[in-house]
Amino acid sequence: MIRIFLLTFMGVFLAGCTTITSPVTAYTLTPAPIATNRLFTSQSSLSLKLTGTQTAPSLSGKALLYLTDHQEVGSYLHSRWNDAPNIMIDRVLLAALDDAQLFSTLVPKTSISNTDLLLESTLSSFYHRIHEDKTSDAHIDITYVLIDSKTRKTLASQRFIITSPAASMDAIGGVAALKDATHTLSQQCTAWIYVTMKDNKWTK
Repeated sequence: MIRIFLLTFMGVFLAGCTTITSPVTAYTLTPAPIATNRLFTSQSSLSLKLTGTQTAPSLSGKALLYLTDHQEVGSYLHSRWNDAPNIMIDRVLLAALDDAQLFSTLVPKTSISNTDLLLESTLSSFYHRIHEDKTSDAHIDITYVLIDSKTRKTLASQRFIITSPAASMDAIGGVAALKDATHTLSQQCTAWIYVTMKDNKWTK
């Protein structure tokens, strides 16, 4: 009887041990702090809608991905994103454009409003790159296309390849580097839109 009890106890104990898993940490990318001084002094009377960044299925999930020099892709076991990278990129860019005040109206893809311009984008890379020399960095590759919503004509397009060094080769270092790279991307994309508007005399 005692033996049966001990075997049962050990079975329950071992079963409980096998269900213990390490906690998963979720990270997000928040917009950069609002600038106290506006960098762009001109505003357009036009309206703009972000149509939502398109990407491959591998980049549309919440996995925190790393990429080696041998083009091997993996994901961190105990770290992930709170949202998909393309969603976070859109959120950060929308905040940057709103801060710049380039447009009379600025709306996200969820809005049913009709706008003068559309901003389409395709994300090709959003990785924490791990190099053989024991260094790592963030790597973002994305293309933006500015479209006239009435004629569906492409007005301008620009590809951005952003890298940012990581302080460490782990998930924490990758997240910090990707945050810096995303903020740099939002700044460069905003500047590109501003220059495009100035060149086409869309600003006041």
